Amino acid sequence: MNILQTGAFLITAILAITAPIAAQDRMQGMDMPMKGMEKMPAKSALQPAEGASVKIVSPKAGEVVKGDQVPLEFKLTKGKRGAHVHAYVDGEMMGMFESEKGTLNGIKPGQHTLELRVTTADHNTELNATDKVSFTTK
Repeated sequence: MNILQTGAFLITAILAITAPIAAQDRMQGMDMPMKGMEKMPAKSALQPAEGASVKIVSPKAGEVVKGDQVPLEFKLTKGKRGAHVHAYVDGEMMGMFESEKGTLNGIKPGQHTLELRVTTADHNTELNATDKVSFTTK
């Protein structure tokens, strides 16, 4: 190897070692998702509704909610396979609800999109029975 190739190799090796360490330093203090919370599955992953449906009653479209606790109310029709709903705020699962009332906790200030999806008892199969609403927290 000549000197230029050796120098390029050493610089690449140093960057490969130090870049992840620098990235970790920038991540200190950042909020990380709660364990067990997952991103919303792709629409194509939804299974047939088979009579299931959900309709969000509260929060209403455009509603402004004070604080980080958002009261949730919905109407659920379970159909053949539905058991409960998964609640997603901005694509992140924030809870599961069997009754038609509950509270979404820890919602940061700003505009959000809430999506409810009817889910089977296995907690993994989400049905093509959804409803969405946008709201704001202050």
